[in-house]
Amino acid sequence: MELMTKYQYTYFIYPYLIGKCGYQKYMQKLLKNKKCKLRIFEKEKDMHLYQYFLPDIRNFAFWSFGLKKDSLREFEQLNIGLKSKLLSEHECNVFQYELKKDIQGKVGQEGGIFFDISEIKIICFKTGICFLLFKTNLPEDKSFTDILNFNYKFREINSKTYSMKDYENIRLQSDMFKDITEISDLIKDITGDSSEYRKINFDNEKMMVYSYCCLEQNFWNDDTEDEIIDSMFEKYRMIFPAGKQMSDKIGEKKSTQILDSKYVRYGISSYGTVLLTSDVQTQNYTTIAQKFESEYLYTYILELYKKLLLKTISQNFNKTGNFKKVEQSFLKFTKNLWIQELTEDEFGNVLASRWSEYLKTEEIFFRLKNKYDILYKKYNVEEVSQKNGKFAIAIVVLIVIGVINLLMQMIS
Repeated sequence: MELMTKYQYTYFIYPYLIGKCGYQKYMQKLLKNKKCKLRIFEKEKDMHLYQYFLPDIRNFAFWSFGLKKDSLREFEQLNIGLKSKLLSEHECNVFQYELKKDIQGKVGQEGGIFFDISEIKIICFKTGICFLLFKTNLPEDKSFTDILNFNYKFREINSKTYSMKDYENIRLQSDMFKDITEISDLIKDITGDSSEYRKINFDNEKMMVYSYCCLEQNFWNDDTEDEIIDSMFEKYRMIFPAGKQMSDKIGEKKSTQILDSKYVRYGISSYGTVLLTSDVQTQNYTTIAQKFESEYLYTYILELYKKLLLKTISQNFNKTGNFKKVEQSFLKFTKNLWIQELTEDEFGNVLASRWSEYLKTEEIFFRLKNKYDILYKKYNVEEVSQKNGKFAIAIVVLIVIGVINLLMQMIS
């Protein structure tokens, strides 16, 4: 039975590291790009985010909430150099990449899947870790099979081997982009040199997937067999194509998905997060869909950021001789993010905990902490040894000076 959708969208998330240009210069680059507009968060317009995040995290990720209108007008009148300097002092900045109209494209050749790119977002942190987000939609009345195949194919759009896979070619049909390579060019233009990711052993050829889909109630209701939904949902969660053969035994639901209600399933994997609902209830394709791409999306970005920052700090511990500088980064991370509670939203905390589990963030943190403890002891031993050595040299010098003075007195 072919499952049909009522409403859906997918965010493809491309993490990247700013190269040697530095954070302030990268802010300047984005400000100079006329298509990039700084996202200003306002209490009235973004009250849902303001109320969701606790004050410390809100100040960390959304600094403009505290900006008065007079200050905003003064900021807008500054030149790009001063703007970039001010932005570089904040922990996080968000930009919207403005599109003249939705970018329409097609997956495959004959009988392909048409899609739109309706939004491009850039989220950058002061540490140089950034995220490029593409929001995509398929036209209405699409089958769930199309969603599965599209997510599977599009996430590898920036892969070096993509052009070698004829069955996965994407042919764009729009005024803005002539073919699929132009999306890769756009990614490169925004992200710059992508070689930095190698330093933290991170695969940047496959984007993370954050996808929502609401099925028509005619296809998911009390009469629908659970096995049908279970099998299709598992493919959705694992970013598999529709034709993927699944084992007879699907993984236990407790370990692979979060059931918020009978017709609301959240699925988490190391590749991304999906939400499958049925329009049997109106809120499933209104408030739940909206919260998933707003409050929960930013929560997911923060969890991804934690992982990448920990990997960066760990790599710096391996290479740098400046222990104090790296120690400062680790302690700052622990204070500003690790021990901070993100929200009082109960389900938001459940998602954050499961994301941390699948991303293995806690495992990385404690490995790093053990490394830090060892280096801390080693550094202190060396520091004490150096101080003792300097003290001993000073004593020897004083003794020599004393002996010389004594001999001078005897001679005179």
